[in-house]
Amino acid sequence: MDFGRLKDISGVDFSLPEEDPYSQMVLRNHPNFVGNFEFRLGAPAWSCAAWKGKIYPEKSTPQTFLHYYSQHFDTIELNSTHYGIPKAETLLKWKSTVPDYFRFCPKMLQNVSHRKRLINCHQEVIEFTEQMQLFENKLGYTWLQMPPDFDIQEVKPLLNFIEKYPTHIPLALELRHDSWFKDHKVLDELSDLMESRGDAMIITDVAGRRDVLHMRITSPTLLVRFVGNELVDSDFSRVDSWLKRLQHLKMQGLQEVYFFAHQPEDILCPEIGNYIGEKSKSKYNWEFTYPILREKVEQQSLF
Repeated sequence: MDFGRLKDISGVDFSLPEEDPYSQMVLRNHPNFVGNFEFRLGAPAWSCAAWKGKIYPEKSTPQTFLHYYSQHFDTIELNSTHYGIPKAETLLKWKSTVPDYFRFCPKMLQNVSHRKRLINCHQEVIEFTEQMQLFENKLGYTWLQMPPDFDIQEVKPLLNFIEKYPTHIPLALELRHDSWFKDHKVLDELSDLMESRGDAMIITDVAGRRDVLHMRITSPTLLVRFVGNELVDSDFSRVDSWLKRLQHLKMQGLQEVYFFAHQPEDILCPEIGNYIGEKSKSKYNWEFTYPILREKVEQQSLF
């Protein structure tokens, strides 16, 4: 992920903003009486050959990477769907490769979000959503990432798109233009619509764009895109701050978190992922549906 990445982070204030009053209201409207809480951890891809000897066996092949990925992470920021709709047989193969607890979060077609900018794209959205439903119970949130120059002047197409998007397919929105975080009236109007549908907001924590760390929550589910800097000290203190914040939001009613851990070139995602998993379980006793920490990976005969 190149968006917001800086080479020199020495002057960056990595502290988390105060909680958003709107978000606190949303969580009050969705009280979690039974106390259920799911923390999902993912990365931006499973195709990184540099993970061999880390979470992939040394002799593993690309055809087996997804299997081993799903033994350590339980969700994926599925970027390949941003560039085209995979064939049905490909989606079904991916689905059959991962355990029942796994969730795919496919990114919306760039032709819809970036080229057509949500206008006159009805047929493409239908085709996309129909194909993604092949994941069935393993489908997480559809990731609607808007381009950096998509500002509040285009709020009407965004509202129209969200209103018409199928309510049975969870939708998560990532906004990147700073105007969305300056005009609270527009942001509240958008948030009200998303909250009424159960759609989630994506919060991005990246060095070069602290405004996209907006802390707006529109549902009991939150998606966080965390971008580290090659395991420098601040990566770990930032994770600590996030886990503390999420624990506080959990006490307010937050029910589910998708936490996507990025590192430059993805190479160090297993290391930061292991830290996140170990710290969240040891300090906050969050239970996981998957074995996140494995000292040793063993070669298996899969196909």
